[in-house]
Amino acid sequence: MEQPDLHLAKQGNEQAIALFIKRALQTEAIATKATLTDGCLRIMLEAAEVPERMVCLRLVYRALLDLQMPLVKSVQVYGCQQNRPPEWCDQCSANRSGLLKRLAKQGDEAAIAALLNRALAHQNVEVKAQLQNSRLHVYLNSDQTPNQAAAVTLIRRELAGFSTDLIAEVQVFGKQTETGFPDWAEEFVRQAPAADLLDPLSVTEAISAAARPKSAKVQPVSVQLSVQQTAPVAEWTFKFNYLKLGFISALAFYGLFSASDYTINGFLAANNGIMMFMHGVNLIFHEAGHVLFSPFGRFIYTLGGSLMQILVPAGICGYFFYTKQRYASAIALCWTGENFWDVSIYVKDAQERILPLLGGEISYHDWHYLLLQLNSLTKAQPFGNLVYTIGILIYCFAVFAGVYYAQLDKDVEGSFEQ
Repeated sequence: MEQPDLHLAKQGNEQAIALFIKRALQTEAIATKATLTDGCLRIMLEAAEVPERMVCLRLVYRALLDLQMPLVKSVQVYGCQQNRPPEWCDQCSANRSGLLKRLAKQGDEAAIAALLNRALAHQNVEVKAQLQNSRLHVYLNSDQTPNQAAAVTLIRRELAGFSTDLIAEVQVFGKQTETGFPDWAEEFVRQAPAADLLDPLSVTEAISAAARPKSAKVQPVSVQLSVQQTAPVAEWTFKFNYLKLGFISALAFYGLFSASDYTINGFLAANNGIMMFMHGVNLIFHEAGHVLFSPFGRFIYTLGGSLMQILVPAGICGYFFYTKQRYASAIALCWTGENFWDVSIYVKDAQERILPLLGGEISYHDWHYLLLQLNSLTKAQPFGNLVYTIGILIYCFAVFAGVYYAQLDKDVEGSFEQ
């Protein structure tokens, strides 16, 4: 069998990818074709008889997991008889999490262990998994006896993240590495996953759909706020510095049309250039926060990243307001609201953890750890929506204040309010 060029395959060369998949299938009987369009990799498996779905999918997804192609965002695999339409199709996200979940769905023990290892990363345990006759055995080894309640809770949640009929019962054993016998054992019946957790792609779509109505409901609040603030008409001169008015108007339009992009799907799509640029700026202060708060323990150190990226613009806003540069303080307040939106994306990702992290797979997810410590991991979505809503309110007030302070000074003709 011809050897594939791994470098070409990683670069998205369709012929090299097809050859790599064919080698993974370990048979000449199945012809393999691959096409890559707009980040979607389509793989066609053809044979004299329809290829066996479960076996082929496991081999294909394992090969793609090893290949790690950055250009590929999603995968579609088809199986068909020669010169006939496809008999079956399967699709998933091409990131590591999506491929692992699809492999786990096929009963791949290594994939199940990898998912559980990731879920228990903060517990500092080593996980091994064995699947026999619909019964999954999970073995946890650690220098200290694993925390039974925390470990079993995390395992239950992770197993609910993918749909498979291959696992009916789960038995978990926890022990210290040096001991020969388990320190504890617990058995439970695996619950069927919620409908919105069947596919990694549908997860992000559901999160995005859940986030958009929240933002839509907040919009009327901004209108009501403006009406209340503009009630004392005598306070307004309606004589503006048009440069200032134009800039705050641009920020208002950005908030109106771009706030809905601050979702997990919106971030992964990266279609909003301003949002991605601001995220890069905010990330500098986020990472600085970890360093600054590192002497105060792991919890504060972890929280310090998100806290710092909000405190920096809020502090700048306070400085400008204190020095009576009120228009500048309104602009900084817009930035503060935008940081709440940015943090809300991270919070909502606490359970699924599909966002790319600085440092890659070895990095741990700040809000997964924080909410886990607070026993509130299942509340990641409502808490993220709350953070997002706070950002909306702050941003609306900041725009209103910016318009107000864009007026010419009503006491001194021709001068500007600072």
